Amino acid sequence: MTERLLIAYTLLTALATAALLGALCASELQARRRCGRDAVLGSRYLRILMLYLLSGEGPVPRFPMIRRAGARRLLAETVAGLTGVTYGLDTAPLRRVVSAYGLDRWLLGRVRRTFGCRRARNLMLLARMPLDGAVAARAARYVRSRNRRVRFQALMVQLAADPSAALRLMAEYPAPFSACEVGEILILLRRGMLPIAYGPLVESPCRNLRIVGLSIVRQFGIEEAEPQLLRIVAGDEVPELGREALYTLCALRRPLTRRRVSRRLAVMSSAERKALMRYMAAEGYSPGLLRRLFDARRERSYCESLVQSYKRSLA
Repeated sequence: MTERLLIAYTLLTALATAALLGALCASELQARRRCGRDAVLGSRYLRILMLYLLSGEGPVPRFPMIRRAGARRLLAETVAGLTGVTYGLDTAPLRRVVSAYGLDRWLLGRVRRTFGCRRARNLMLLARMPLDGAVAARAARYVRSRNRRVRFQALMVQLAADPSAALRLMAEYPAPFSACEVGEILILLRRGMLPIAYGPLVESPCRNLRIVGLSIVRQFGIEEAEPQLLRIVAGDEVPELGREALYTLCALRRPLTRRRVSRRLAVMSSAERKALMRYMAAEGYSPGLLRRLFDARRERSYCESLVQSYKRSLA
């Protein structure tokens, strides 16, 4: 009797395992077919959008199989991807597409029904679309979310919808920007969707605005900002701002044999000084300058080893 029960249990286990493997294989095949279909359909959507943008007029085009499951998200991702990699894009035709197919309203609904990273991704797609003020107002509630990524993407929606209020929105943002978040703001600026000058940002008393301003100076190589950078380096503000201004001067390849720079170096920790040495060596500063700035014997030997390790021409 016991042997029969054992045999029956073994057979049932084998059948259950085979059924599970079959279900997994079927699911994998279905996922592959879906990915292949989405790739083909996404290419067709992109082609239709590009032809519509080139014509610049006419009725909103029809997209094939738009009522199928996942097709609306695919169209939203195509529109968002197109605006994300294009500079100086005429958004009027895309706005008509978004309005005709209700992509903004559909994404707002998805934002409301999802949480965490999925909500942040839906907000990111929304931020890359031509929007109006009503959509931004409905997304503003998520700036108070406990999820940092959701909070920031809600801010990006507001910036994309109303670039004229960018300074106020960034100044009112409750959390300090991370390096990754500043990078996303600069991407928006490089696409021509955020027309702000570096001067008011660098001179602002707000930490977030100053960090964004310093990043703009560094990214676009604005050498005219050197006097402002030196004032920040010599100031008694948040040490982070002084370090960022010093790194920005290095990125601009400006002379660093200044008293203000020496005073900033004197208050930096050993780990911060070593990190700056590595950055300066990578930027091509000469060994002589490194030795003058970092005069301790141990730091001198570290500087020389860094310079010799970088395989590049040092000026």
